[in-house]
Amino acid sequence: MAREGFTPVIATSAVYAAYIAGEGLAFVPIRPDAEDLMGRLGMDLSDIARKMAEDDKFLFDSLIFPHLRESYQDLLAAADGVEAIVSHSLAFAARLVAEATGAPLITVLLSPMMLYSAYDPPLGSRAPLRRAPAWPIEIAFNRLLLWSLAQAVAFWAEPLRRLRRELGLRPRYGLDLLLGSKSSSAVIGLFSPVLAPAQPDHGSRTLIAGHTFHDRYLGAGELAADLADFLDAGEAPIVFTLGSFVTLARKDYYRECMRVASRLGRRAVLLVHEDEVADLGADLPAGAFVAAYAPHSRIFPCAAAVVHHGGIGTVGQAMRAGRPQVVTPFLGDQFDNAERLARLGVAEIVDGKTATADGLCRALSRLGDGHATRAKELADGVRKEDGAAAAAARIAGLVRSERLTQPLASC
Repeated sequence: MAREGFTPVIATSAVYAAYIAGEGLAFVPIRPDAEDLMGRLGMDLSDIARKMAEDDKFLFDSLIFPHLRESYQDLLAAADGVEAIVSHSLAFAARLVAEATGAPLITVLLSPMMLYSAYDPPLGSRAPLRRAPAWPIEIAFNRLLLWSLAQAVAFWAEPLRRLRRELGLRPRYGLDLLLGSKSSSAVIGLFSPVLAPAQPDHGSRTLIAGHTFHDRYLGAGELAADLADFLDAGEAPIVFTLGSFVTLARKDYYRECMRVASRLGRRAVLLVHEDEVADLGADLPAGAFVAAYAPHSRIFPCAAAVVHHGGIGTVGQAMRAGRPQVVTPFLGDQFDNAERLARLGVAEIVDGKTATADGLCRALSRLGDGHATRAKELADGVRKEDGAAAAAARIAGLVRSERLTQPLASC
């Protein structure tokens, strides 16, 4: 957005202040802060991750809705005079502020699952959706079932409806209440169209912009010297990672991964939470390396295969690297992402919550030349994607057109 001539301001939890400032961007804190949230719940992030995996309603009932009013108040103050609001689909306060102020709203989807297409429905769902509907009756069935699910999920959202009434905003229902797709000036998917090709029911306002690949962390954009030395010292390893959230308190999973690498006679790199590096490092078998962080854009191209949780950022980096994958989903959209990768022929799936060394060994053994060839084929296209630039161009165009339609001030 800065390159497009705008002044972007990131409004989010205070825990990200240093990270955002390090990128040279303006920052405004929005409640709840992660530290306050953990204090109120009496839980650390590992407890929160575990609870989210166990209870679909926890995200709404405990993390979002109790803090909706304070999020709205903070964002309303931060949005004074802005030309547009760009927000994740589940950042409900942003949609309220946009409607209250009349600012254009651009809704960003971070995973294909949030598109809720009847032609390409969420995969990995417990609902009996038709995965590849070929007949009109199958598409109609998917459309009806998705509508019914949206109405059911919307019943959880009484705090959102109540605040909307208090603010004098018009009622919204179903997916429009939850995702705001009908009330947004544009809907932008920050993931590859390879994962979610355009569908007839996406609508003209929807742009699948492509993956974003920014993975510097507080200035760290290169591999640590000791990790680079390890990679240079032998054959390509299997890289195991659970991303930045699920990784908390999962030493049990990583120890299973160590057993897998030893059993297969393969070198391994384990990307773990910084608090667990020392403990896991003390148990390392030969040919294994433990690190707290490594840019995926640097380490995945050095891997023979990537074993990961299915978070959309990790998915994009693994696809760009052209490496076969084993996906171990734990919660949310990870199951859908995993199924989409398997559908593309680049991945095997093992349920993360029940994963064992035996199961991971079998999945890795199933990765063959077909997976590797397909992964390399897809990588050529994915490497050309720049979701952030494509999204910024769409947003800039919308804002400029909005300026042109504003009435001139009277003299």
